[in-house]
Amino acid sequence: MVGWLWLAPFILAFTPTALWLYQRGTQSAFSEVHTLFMPFVLAYLIREQLKVDADPTPRSSPLGFLFLIPALLLVALDAAIKTQMLGAIALVIALPGLSLLLLGTKRTRELAFPLALAVFIVPIPTGMLTPIYGVLRPIAAIGTSYLVPLFGMPIARLGTALAVPGLNVEVADNCSGWSSLQAAVITALVLAHFSSSRKRRILILASAIPLAIACNVLRVTALVLLAQRYGAELLDTTLHPASGVILFGVVIVAMFLIAGSDALRAAPPSGVHTPLSTRFALPLALVCALAVVPVAMHSSASMRGDDCANPTALVPAAAHADPERAKYMEQHYQASQFREGVLPRTPDSAELQWALVRSYEPRLLYYRGSRRLWLDVAPGGDTLEWIESDDGKLPIVRSKLSGERPEQPRAVIASLIVYEGEPVEEGWRAQLRAAPKQIFTGSRPMTMYTVRGNVTDGNRAATEQRAHAFLLDSWRTYRALCRR
Repeated sequence: MVGWLWLAPFILAFTPTALWLYQRGTQSAFSEVHTLFMPFVLAYLIREQLKVDADPTPRSSPLGFLFLIPALLLVALDAAIKTQMLGAIALVIALPGLSLLLLGTKRTRELAFPLALAVFIVPIPTGMLTPIYGVLRPIAAIGTSYLVPLFGMPIARLGTALAVPGLNVEVADNCSGWSSLQAAVITALVLAHFSSSRKRRILILASAIPLAIACNVLRVTALVLLAQRYGAELLDTTLHPASGVILFGVVIVAMFLIAGSDALRAAPPSGVHTPLSTRFALPLALVCALAVVPVAMHSSASMRGDDCANPTALVPAAAHADPERAKYMEQHYQASQFREGVLPRTPDSAELQWALVRSYEPRLLYYRGSRRLWLDVAPGGDTLEWIESDDGKLPIVRSKLSGERPEQPRAVIASLIVYEGEPVEEGWRAQLRAAPKQIFTGSRPMTMYTVRGNVTDGNRAATEQRAHAFLLDSWRTYRALCRR
């Protein structure tokens, strides 16, 4: 039992991270579903490797603390700022640390492949996915535009928009095939690791990406044909996400067929049980227990503060709050405070919709913050601009609508993010800077001001000017009410 003293505090320290990974993996059939399977894949690979270990002697190395301590420090920092991404990275870093402390240097080298494969546990940040979607979506659209005519149906394509008689569809991020491509790459790596044939390994690795892309093109083609035949409403049924699950299964089965009969062939066991070392059991349990303290304070006890001296005056309660809207804001922003409103149109300017949102889950604001308010906002492609204020320049995040051409914008969408009393360019950088202090003082809310106006050529300039004026006035109000 001494060898397992570390397990309980380790699990407690990483529980918020595990829950977040589970949530990410079960959001939809198009999310990072592979994260749900990765623990089982890693456990299988580690078990297969340790089965052939014939050394009955416990081994350990203090070098494991060089991995484990930084990992637990990241968990403590993430408990305060709740990026969750730091926690996932910390989990990957902690695994070789545990291996060194419990199994020693030689066995850890032999486990290098599964320990390296653990990097797929970490979801790719949303901002990094935008250029990937920008490549995969056109491929799916182009492939579909070539296949659909083979079934006797005319089709027109403009970018990633497809038009067939009676139906217009857009190849969105979820239909890019990214989740299946990830699954294919992971499966190919595992199968190539077990394959005894060099040619077979090369074939497995070389076929993973083309196979995933080709299967996704077939899937999008089938959905277009079915939607044209039975109506666009079909895309709102369970068939749409179910097709993603089917595609996932087809890709995996195809990879096994390519791998051949020696795929995942069990290694002959050595007959020796690999022992865990108890040499560092107590210090290992201690450092894991220390990491639990900030996690418990921030995740369980909700240790919080506020950078605003008068948050009630900053965001007065709405007189007639819509319960459904409040529920939506809580679900999508974890909003602690919010207000929304409209600035009426003028002779020169379009009507402006505005929102003020404060949340202790900052990533929900600086990652696609405006898109949670207005679903037609493009999921990527945000840009940063600077406007003059009376105390320096303000960083303003500019968004655009899906399918909008840069030379012909259909909307003015601008946001200002404030964190710990200051405007921020990049939310994640601001969080990292604030993390060491917030471990002891409590989490702080992030504040987002965002404004939108649908424009024409005749009122674009005036609407831009009015949106800037709204954000400048919002920043002046924030300074007046919040600075201590």
